[in-house]
Amino acid sequence: MIEMAMTCSRNSAQKRRLCRCVALLATLVALPVLAQPDEDRPGLHLPNMDSIRETGAWSWLENQRDTVSRGVSGVGRYLDDWLAGDGVGEHSNQSYLRLKLNQQVSETGAYYSNLRISGRVDLPRATERWKLIFESEQTDQESIQNQRLSNIRPSEFSGGFSYQLPETNSGFRFTHDVGVKGRIPLDPFYRFKTRYGHDLSGTWALGVDHKLWYYHVEGWGQDGRLFFTRRLRDDMFLRFDTEAHFRNRHDAVEYAQTVALHRTLGERETLTYEGGVIGNTRPTSRINSYYAQTVYRKAIHEDWLVMELVPQLVMERDNDWKVDPRIQFNLEIYFFDF
Repeated sequence: MIEMAMTCSRNSAQKRRLCRCVALLATLVALPVLAQPDEDRPGLHLPNMDSIRETGAWSWLENQRDTVSRGVSGVGRYLDDWLAGDGVGEHSNQSYLRLKLNQQVSETGAYYSNLRISGRVDLPRATERWKLIFESEQTDQESIQNQRLSNIRPSEFSGGFSYQLPETNSGFRFTHDVGVKGRIPLDPFYRFKTRYGHDLSGTWALGVDHKLWYYHVEGWGQDGRLFFTRRLRDDMFLRFDTEAHFRNRHDAVEYAQTVALHRTLGERETLTYEGGVIGNTRPTSRINSYYAQTVYRKAIHEDWLVMELVPQLVMERDNDWKVDPRIQFNLEIYFFDF
């Protein structure tokens, strides 16, 4: 949150450029990138990405993106030198800013659209390797069902610092986060995250993620995830995932069991088939929803413009188990300058 306030106050014109970038990208990319030429309709000629890149509008967009990227990394270098107590040095700075434009349409008539902002300022020269983090959404208090299937997100902004310890020889990684959720009254928080990975054999691997968090207003909770991965071939693997969330404030335990098949189609292009079940064990034990989805993700220009298309079939208890077809379209823009 501190980073966003500094950036907006020092250069309001940069904010306007970001808004224009997002609007232009949504116009230029959303339909043409998915469209294919129709031989039966010779009068219809939809532009492809190659023709779009040759336009003056695309050149303007790339220039604006590069300008913002240099600004984001510049702030990171400034804070890095200040915390390290040293002058300017030749060190890589892994700062980034991500804008995510999300659209969701459901057969029930529901339509959601929002713009999410997240990022970090990496401080590689500071003694303890702290990172300044900020995000426009908080998922700690969200249910598994909302995180996986819904486009509804809280609009509260949060910011803080994160410190990641070096990975141990046994495969564990530990991260501490401290910060404030930006609402009135302010809600300070602390998170402790643990990650573990281990190869069981040449084809099987085990992974464990655990997160324990505390908010002064919202209370505490913890999330746990256990997954097994099997490599089928070099470009394909199968994954079995079990996840559980506990929220002390509501005395609720929610779980999800999923299976997913991941394929690599090309450089920065993947396709995932996933199905799962989501339910509760406390305060009552019941299944809340079944779902199946396909996630197609592709970097459509270099490594900073990413498109994601997610068709879904969802059956929920609250909807009398009727099949609800949904589709999500995500467009992500990354600003960085290493």
